[in-house]
Amino acid sequence: MNGPLIARPTGLPHPQQPQTTAQLALPPVPGDAFHAPEPVLVPETRPVRVSVDNNRCHIYGICQQEAPEVFRISDGGSLHYTGSVPAEFAAKARQAARCCPMQAIGIQGGGVAASRRRPARTVRSGAGMRGRRRRIVIAGGGLAGLSAANRLRDRGFDGELVLVGEERRRPYSRPPLSKQYLAGELTSDQLTFEAEQDLDAHWLLDTPLTGLDLARGSVLLRGGERLPFDGLVVATGVDAKRLPEAPVFSERVRTIRTLEDAATVRIALHEAQARHVVILGGGFVGCELACTLREHGMDVTLVVHSAPLLRRVLGPKVGAVVGAIQRRAGVDVRVNTQIADWQDHGETLRLRLDDGAELDCDFVVLGLGSQPRTEWLRDSGLEVSDGVLCWPTAHAVDQWGRVLPHVVAAGDVARWPNARFDEVPRRVEHLIHAVEMGQHAADALLRGPGRADRFTPVPRFWSEQHGARIQAVGMPALGTDVEIVEGSLRSERFVARYTRPTAYGPQVVGVVAFDMPVQLLAYRDQIGGSRPRNRVTARSRRRR
Repeated sequence: MNGPLIARPTGLPHPQQPQTTAQLALPPVPGDAFHAPEPVLVPETRPVRVSVDNNRCHIYGICQQEAPEVFRISDGGSLHYTGSVPAEFAAKARQAARCCPMQAIGIQGGGVAASRRRPARTVRSGAGMRGRRRRIVIAGGGLAGLSAANRLRDRGFDGELVLVGEERRRPYSRPPLSKQYLAGELTSDQLTFEAEQDLDAHWLLDTPLTGLDLARGSVLLRGGERLPFDGLVVATGVDAKRLPEAPVFSERVRTIRTLEDAATVRIALHEAQARHVVILGGGFVGCELACTLREHGMDVTLVVHSAPLLRRVLGPKVGAVVGAIQRRAGVDVRVNTQIADWQDHGETLRLRLDDGAELDCDFVVLGLGSQPRTEWLRDSGLEVSDGVLCWPTAHAVDQWGRVLPHVVAAGDVARWPNARFDEVPRRVEHLIHAVEMGQHAADALLRGPGRADRFTPVPRFWSEQHGARIQAVGMPALGTDVEIVEGSLRSERFVARYTRPTAYGPQVVGVVAFDMPVQLLAYRDQIGGSRPRNRVTARSRRRR
């Protein structure tokens, strides 16, 4: 952040009128401006104790990316860490715990300087709540919303904080739903995120959002109730896509997006004694679900509209490696095809593919991607085509191109231009992104669009395919050229660098590693910059 936050007693900037993007024009960012992607953290004032649950740690290396002073992966592939962390590195250690895919890191002690907090008051709706105390509403009960709430308190916001979630549960980790949870390795309680502090917040769970009234500064709840706000964080996430032609009421056709979805699938698979499961979709959810089901002895068929698997994320060359891993594990991979007809025969589903083949199965899981949860914003005036359109600072933009100073968006639902790559607004759906954008949105809300920084993260994600660990930084899907800079595709152990041509020369947009977590660390800081020239590239090309 450039300078400290300007904090009023209420913790929010003075009210402002919406400004157009022309009035808030930001200077261009040179192509070589990104070299040290350090996240903005709130310094802690006390040391912390760190512990790691070895039963949950999968050595993805995210912790070392976040806090190399505390965590280190050895050449042999084991994790080493410092148990007693001084205050100067405590914030990094805590960020590593937030971003750990398996929530394997425990933090004790630490904390920021005491903030100006007041006792919580009863949440009431209606204009009568407009009083001396400011209120920030967080629409969405997921990780991005929780991350924003924690950052607001860290920054000293002492007003009312209200989190509205449509699910009955507090925020939990979604990536394990199709893996460890479905396999019975983790319980629902083990998926729940632990609040890092006493948020002094009101939780309105099992509360659907029905609308947003920007003119009156309030969100609309079920039953016509209004919840006024002085600041709003939109973090409603995404929904799983469904096929219009799929049987809507069949107990044998399911999606996996929420904990309730995953619990239903787990029970249904058990009760149906499923032997053959068809998965529609070749993305991460579909591929990881195929791994889980094969480990439990089920026959699995992956039906994918395009080819190869994970093509949209990793490209055809690297995606083909994933396909080879799946087939070797016994998964029947059907690419370049789709369902032409569904027949529910009670105990059996019969699917006819467009190539004429027929599949008889016990269960179908849809892993067709997601769509942003913006139906409640349709008449709000916000620009919500493919998510909530945001200014580079994460402030929401309305349909007339005006930047709204007291509305920000975070997580999967937000679409914004990451200047690290270009000026095209895009959505990013990853756990670490939800953590970081929730934090940035909170900072931006407190500072206002005129003082807030651009949000320019390095996206990071991971997957595990039948024991092969896949880790990525950046946005490989933007790349037009792929080069193997370490290892080889044939060995299925390599580092691939993705680039594209720009006015500044070849730009590094992504790096993907298969079973090389330590080697990946050296490439993270290249994302967004020009391709470095080295001898490794030429040597690796010969090995392909």
